[in-house]
Amino acid sequence: MSDSIANVPSTMRAWIYSQKGRPSQVIRLDPAFPAPSVSSLQAGEVLVKITHATFNAGNTLLMQALPTFLRKMPAIPEMEFCGTILAAGSNIASSRPELAVGTVVIGMCPLGEMFRKGRGVLAEYLATTAEAVVSIPRGISTTEAAGIGGVGCTALQVTDLLGLKRGQSVLVNGGSAGSGVMMVQVAKYLVGETGRVVATCSAANAELVRSIGADEVIDYRVNHPLYDYLITHYATQRFDAIIDCIGIQELYLHSPAYLCEGGKYLNIGAYATKTTLAGVFQWTWNQYANRFCPVWLGGIPRWYMFYSATPDVPTLNRVRQMVEEGHLKQVVDSVWEMEDVKKAYERMESKRTRGKIIIHIQD
Repeated sequence: MSDSIANVPSTMRAWIYSQKGRPSQVIRLDPAFPAPSVSSLQAGEVLVKITHATFNAGNTLLMQALPTFLRKMPAIPEMEFCGTILAAGSNIASSRPELAVGTVVIGMCPLGEMFRKGRGVLAEYLATTAEAVVSIPRGISTTEAAGIGGVGCTALQVTDLLGLKRGQSVLVNGGSAGSGVMMVQVAKYLVGETGRVVATCSAANAELVRSIGADEVIDYRVNHPLYDYLITHYATQRFDAIIDCIGIQELYLHSPAYLCEGGKYLNIGAYATKTTLAGVFQWTWNQYANRFCPVWLGGIPRWYMFYSATPDVPTLNRVRQMVEEGHLKQVVDSVWEMEDVKKAYERMESKRTRGKIIIHIQD
C-alpha cells in the first residue's frame, strides 16, 4: 500500500535511447512512454512528478561508451532532479516522515536503478528509492535546486576524503564546471581565509570563479600545458591537495613538482576520456596504475584516488544546510525546455559550460 494524492497517467513524455553514442544523436522523445504506477511502488520508494532535471557528465560518458547489453533498454537518461512527491511507499511514513506526499524534493536516481530498470529523470514521472531524496533547501528555486544535490554531495564527500583543514592550499582543476563550481565553494569554506584555493578555467569564466571563492585563477588555455605552468609558478608553494574535475592524466603524472609530499590527488573527472570502449579501458587502466603502481615500477609518489560520489540522505542534508546558511550557491549555465533536450546536450558536448545545464520538464 502507498499514500497518494493523485492518479498518475499511464503514459508520459520521456526522452529515451536504445543504442550507445553521443546523447544529442541517439536520444528521441517518446510522447507515450509507460509511466510508473502508484500500485507498483515498493515499500521504500517514492513516486515523483519531475519539474526540473540536469545533466551529469559521468552519465553522459557512459551513454557514449557503455555497451547496451549492460543496461535495460530502452533507457531514460540522467539522474539528478527536483520535483514533487505524488505517492510514497508503505514504509516512508514511518522511516522518512519528512517525505510526505506533496513535498518538493531534490534527489538522485541511483545508477543501479538506471542499469537494471532503465530509469532516469528526463521524463515527467519517476519511481525511485527514497535513499537519495530530501526536501528542497529553503530559499532556492526549483530550477537551481535540480542541479545542486549530486554535485553538492560530490564536493562534500571529496573534501571529507581529503581532510581539508584551515590554512591549506588546494588546486581545483575545472573550477567553472558543474562539479567544479561546488568544489571551489566547499574547499574555500573549509580552508578559510588563511587558506588558498587556486582554480583553473577559461578567461571568460575567471570573474565567476573568483566570485564563488577562488583566491587565484589560472587560464588553462593561455597556460598550456597546464602542468608546465604549475611547475614554473607553484614548485616553491606546493599544494596540499589537488581536485581534478576534468581528469587530466598528465596533471597527475607531473604532480610531485607542485603537490606536497603527503599531499593527495583526487580525480572525479573523465572529460578527457575518448568516448570509445578502448578509451574507457585506457582510462580504467590509468586509474588502477595511478592508485596502485609502486614507485619502483614507475609509479608516481603521490597518493591518488578516482572517486565517484554516492549520494545519501546524511550528505544531501549537509548540502541543504550549507545552501540554507548561504555557504553554497548554484550556478546555472542555461535552462532548456523539455522539447529542446537535444540542443541542451549539444551545449554540454561543446564542453564550454559554466555551471549546470537545467531542463524544465513541466510545471
